[in-house]
Amino acid sequence: MHDPYAHITLPAGTVLFEEGEPGAFAYLIVTGRIAIYLRREGAEVLIAVRGAGEIFGEMAILDSDPRSASARAIEECVLVPVSEDQIKHRLSQTDPILRLCLGVVMARYRETIALLRVQGPIAEIAPATIDLSDTARADFDATIATVVLERALRRALDRGEFELFLQPIVRLGSELLAGFEALIRWRHPERGLVPPMEFIPVAEASGLIVEITTWVVSEIGRIMPEIMLAALHNPAAADGPLFLSVNITGHDLARASFPEMIGEMLRTTGIAPETLKLEITESTLMRDPVGASDALTLCRQAGMGIAIDDFGTGYSSLSYLSTLPITTLKVDRAFVRAMLTDPCNRQIIKTILRLADEIGIPVVAEGIEEAAEAEALSEMGCAFGQGYFYGRPVPLSDTITLIKGWNAAGRAARRVAAA
Repeated sequence: MHDPYAHITLPAGTVLFEEGEPGAFAYLIVTGRIAIYLRREGAEVLIAVRGAGEIFGEMAILDSDPRSASARAIEECVLVPVSEDQIKHRLSQTDPILRLCLGVVMARYRETIALLRVQGPIAEIAPATIDLSDTARADFDATIATVVLERALRRALDRGEFELFLQPIVRLGSELLAGFEALIRWRHPERGLVPPMEFIPVAEASGLIVEITTWVVSEIGRIMPEIMLAALHNPAAADGPLFLSVNITGHDLARASFPEMIGEMLRTTGIAPETLKLEITESTLMRDPVGASDALTLCRQAGMGIAIDDFGTGYSSLSYLSTLPITTLKVDRAFVRAMLTDPCNRQIIKTILRLADEIGIPVVAEGIEEAAEAEALSEMGCAFGQGYFYGRPVPLSDTITLIKGWNAAGRAARRVAAA
């Protein structure tokens, strides 16, 4: 079996697979050439020669039939394997018409292969002429990068390379701790910490986001008791139980099992449901508002909070504010960053705060980096604040230290003085 995390180097003459075998991988050719051939009466019938920038071996995965031909390295080759799961997940997301067209193409290709079986042997394999356009080369390079990253993500799951970092959320004015947002980080063995914006889109496209979310939910069950215990050592840090916010995706909400999975974690750990908040972005929410509503309603009925992240950037209807069980709005950092210099952004924040107040939903302002921003938001009636002014996302051990040493009164005095 191939190492799913590494490129494959094939010496010249190596047979990669034989006709009739089941197929678990397709292959992208980085360098070298591959002969695709049939064996007939002891001789080889050449079908094609594939070179750098091409893919082969995909047929057996696309239609689940055995390999239609054999493959051998003409010269030393470097290949990137693409797993059956990687291809079939993407195929399942494809438009039905395109899937039908693909099925027809595969059937006709296999018919062509059957006709080639009557041909005689070819004594010598002619060199391939591969001339990729700039666009095709860019697409191939992007495909290689995506496949490699997906395999690295699978390795990260298998080897425990993910970690939750925590960023404090405070009550504006009093500066008391209210809770934390859990943010996933990937501690890559060579690159160090990889931010989620680099790997979450690939995880979503590949379907790995389901397993990553399962890990996140399990990890929350592990760390929340430690956070609550730390708060007991410093009762003055907060005026009630701390909550933990966690980001979820549209893929999570599309899973019928998601509400039950997260509910089971709460039951088995004994964590109070009201101390967990699920965050989903406004733009993600609007891709499937009906499906999201069903899942979020179940989670809310179980006692969990529901937060809309990046509120104000989705350019969508506000009707969901009355139809979804939302308990918190989070104002996007872009508005906060510009509020002190741009009256328009300041007015937008005031409008959001007024709207939230009228429907009885508290607001968290994200991206607070200066004392003046915190002071202005407090004066406008914003309930909570989050940003580098209060703390960067840090590992659990640093979070425990932060809770135990949190001095709300002192921080409030310094904020007023600095503003």
